[in-house]
Amino acid sequence: MKNSTLKFGLLLAALFSASVSMAQTTNYTTIGIIGTATSPTGAATGWDNSTAMTRTVTGGHDWSITMQLSANEAKFRADNAWTVNWGGPAAPASAFPAAVGTMNGPNIAIPTAGRYTVRFNDVTGAYSFTVATSTKAASAAILQLAVAPNPASESASVSYELPATATAAITVQNLMGQSVREFTAVRQNAGLQSQNLPLQGLASGIYLVKLETGALTQTTRLVIK
Repeated sequence: MKNSTLKFGLLLAALFSASVSMAQTTNYTTIGIIGTATSPTGAATGWDNSTAMTRTVTGGHDWSITMQLSANEAKFRADNAWTVNWGGPAAPASAFPAAVGTMNGPNIAIPTAGRYTVRFNDVTGAYSFTVATSTKAASAAILQLAVAPNPASESASVSYELPATATAAITVQNLMGQSVREFTAVRQNAGLQSQNLPLQGLASGIYLVKLETGALTQTTRLVIK
């Protein structure tokens, strides 16, 4: 009887160890932040699609994004679906600005609107919201990127302001962070600039327009109707 109990215990330990190992080696295609906090007006549509975060190390489990958040709620989820998602810990009072999130946990309340650098680890569930530094260099990174009209159909105009002469490259991505259209980078002078954005052939939906110029990057949403 003792031997049977011991064997059963060893089997459970082995299964638990394997489960932990599998959980730790899961490589998600994308991790995104989602919720009314991702909408400037706190609209309920903020729960419709995730905003893709950037994997900080190739093949790693740490993700980050710097973006404007409204004073509302947010969660994290994998691959733009609710199958795997993380909320705050069991005690809401300790959910912000940093905590260890739980699978299917409660929404994380963002008490103050602002521009945050958000970090998340898809193995531990740990996350943090840090107010983006308001230094001159950080302010220069906000390129005042805008797309009009928005929603758009056949084409749109992308406008932005360059703090110095630089090469500007525009990419259209889906909400999984995958590039669906790339445009040739152009060298432009400092000041207000614009580029035409042909949209023919892209299906209706929500996309991300990403502007990269030197060390500066900014992303904004585009709705194609």
